[in-house]
Amino acid sequence: MTDETKTGKDGTGVAKQRTETVIRPESMILDKAIVASFTTLLLEPDPGAAAGPGTCIPLVGWLERRDAGLDLRGIGVIANGADDLAGLEAHLMDVPVIALQFPVFSDGRAYSHTYRLRKTWRYPGPIIAFGDVLRDQLLYMSRVGINGFYMRADQKLEESLAAFRLYSAYYQYNDVAR
Repeated sequence: MTDETKTGKDGTGVAKQRTETVIRPESMILDKAIVASFTTLLLEPDPGAAAGPGTCIPLVGWLERRDAGLDLRGIGVIANGADDLAGLEAHLMDVPVIALQFPVFSDGRAYSHTYRLRKTWRYPGPIIAFGDVLRDQLLYMSRVGINGFYMRADQKLEESLAAFRLYSAYYQYNDVAR
């Protein structure tokens, strides 16, 4: 799997950020099972001809293509915590998959997006978390409605599945069925 950001040192010893533009791990977790990945995340603002069935593109580009009348069949949406999803609400049934970016462990804004997508707007399709996704987050992400996970490269999928079995009962009410 390619990570969305990697840090390396150049000849001057200064850390540099490198951003991957395509993410598609060989395997992922979907509905609490390890499966082959089924979508490619194209992080470029304008992925051009690379966007097609089986890919996800950034929200702004997806909405621009929709407004231009382009064929979006099979093309999903990538959103990050700062994105305003309101423009997507009317088109949710046209979106086969939504990928939500978690750039760092401490950024939980995509949890709010997931709740709105599942509970308020009743989005039925897969919601995939990607980026800095760790085993410790899986149970909480799944309780809010995320059902797909592109784990960070250092996370073992088999070991991560154990997170779903941590608790058999909860104090918090949760009516998100996933």
